[in-house]
Amino acid sequence: MKNFFLLFIFILLAGYASAQWSANTAVNTVVCDTTGEQLLPKIGMTSDGGCYIGWFDSRAGGYAVYLQRLNAQGEKQFPAGGLLVSNNPQSSSLVDWDLAVDDSNCCVLAFTDTRAGSSINPYAYRISPTGQFLWGANGIALTDSVNIYQANPKVIITSDGNAVIPWQYNNKIGIVKINKAGTKVWGSTPLMVIGNPSIGEKFNFPTGVKSDSASFILYWMGYTGSFISPANYKTYTQKFSSAGTRLWGNPQDTIWSLGSAQGTYQPQIISDGNNGAIYVWQSYVSGPTNCYVQRKNSSGQIQFPVNGVAVADVNTDLRFMPAACYMPSTGETFVFWQEKNSSQSQIGVYGQKLSSTGAKLWPTTGFIFKPMDGNSFNSLWAHSRDTNAMVYYTELITSGGGLIKAFKVNRSGAFTWGTGILTPGSNTSGKGRMVVGVNQNNMSVIAFGDARNDVGGIYVQNINYNGSFGTPTGIINNGIAVDKFELYQNYPNPFNPNTIIKFQIKDSRFVSLKIYDMLGKEVASLISENMSAGIYEVNWSGENLSSGMYFYKITAGDFSDVKKLVLIK
Repeated sequence: MKNFFLLFIFILLAGYASAQWSANTAVNTVVCDTTGEQLLPKIGMTSDGGCYIGWFDSRAGGYAVYLQRLNAQGEKQFPAGGLLVSNNPQSSSLVDWDLAVDDSNCCVLAFTDTRAGSSINPYAYRISPTGQFLWGANGIALTDSVNIYQANPKVIITSDGNAVIPWQYNNKIGIVKINKAGTKVWGSTPLMVIGNPSIGEKFNFPTGVKSDSASFILYWMGYTGSFISPANYKTYTQKFSSAGTRLWGNPQDTIWSLGSAQGTYQPQIISDGNNGAIYVWQSYVSGPTNCYVQRKNSSGQIQFPVNGVAVADVNTDLRFMPAACYMPSTGETFVFWQEKNSSQSQIGVYGQKLSSTGAKLWPTTGFIFKPMDGNSFNSLWAHSRDTNAMVYYTELITSGGGLIKAFKVNRSGAFTWGTGILTPGSNTSGKGRMVVGVNQNNMSVIAFGDARNDVGGIYVQNINYNGSFGTPTGIINNGIAVDKFELYQNYPNPFNPNTIIKFQIKDSRFVSLKIYDMLGKEVASLISENMSAGIYEVNWSGENLSSGMYFYKITAGDFSDVKKLVLIK
């Protein structure tokens, strides 16, 4: 029986790599850095605290798509070089793509290739947490016509766990809905969103978020003229039901109709956490380029003035690359952007906080987080947790290299990761595209392209919610208000030798957290003290214990709970 138990645990741990989150920001954690080029990373967070990271890869010549899954400790769960998703023929000029994680912790990927001919066409795959191809070895073809240009697919996981995938269908928007079994719910022909034919209107860059009752909200760009120099620039939105029926306006609602923008700019949308959406974009009317924000609730009512609000008053500066996050507990929207002087020789990071009605709550010319200097940047992301906003960007230093930067601020704009800006990627090598996810434990995971060894690999760096790097140590209070007591399952489980035990308490009281063996003998006391309300994480090492099953028990006043954990060496 003992041998069977050890064999079972060995199978569970097979494929786990020894690498974990790195505490050295000049080294980071390697996702993949092999021959050829690895680029265009995407990230999706899993419910167990881990993540999927996908990328394009030229190790075998043409560009293929690879995927890696990391657990909550930063350990690889797929082969060291990644899981090969597709090596079908690919265009040498890559377009945007996407991945997302569904409610079964499966990864849904959507990308284009030229397997059907000279034009790029979109395909979708669903990969299980163990690396199984659930929609077949070659995925699912999304289009009904292979001879036209189709680009930039996005993945929206609806509240019922299905995948909605919009993409640029020539100069229209095509949309399909695929259930977990791989069936196209709306039939083989994509749902089409078409511009005004009387003016030759073209649509592109669709993106979206989930909403209530398995519906979703779509956001896209419309224009006339050429892609490089568009005219009659507008951004549109529409909410679609689970059946694909339009719920707002007919054919769609207009978010912005006052100015123009570069054809290569992709407007952004995020959820407001209450089945509505926050829309951000950049455009210019009569003065320098500015950034704008709009919010709609789940019923389609705009919450800010018509055509949105500018993030800062017009002056001689130019503003680009807006990134937004929403704080449901306060109804406030935070926006951060790239601020440039009139000659575009000096660049900084500025921000604005908007009230629930769109009023500016920070200085009307923007709150300065990184003063202008000669360094540019090429990626900007923002996420919110409790009453803090976290911002991440890639700074391109004048020597030709790059740094990954990050900061966290409270509602007053004060830094809360120490006294300033962190550098989670301090190796000064060239940097490519960066993407960021935040897991259920409020740990940030930054994935980025890095040319430290050759033309480019994919690396990640975590930031714990307290601003530290690497595997969390000691007791960490994530500072989030809760309304109940709860003991969570440890992760990873099985483990060797470290695991994280997470719990929450709703008010101040004496807390005891202990580890017991299968005979009921206490083998470790992790906590025995008065603690305030919050969500806590404890990193425990079983390096001095033998392999086997153990129990961990929490007692907090009249609350008590016990769970099992497994140590294997």
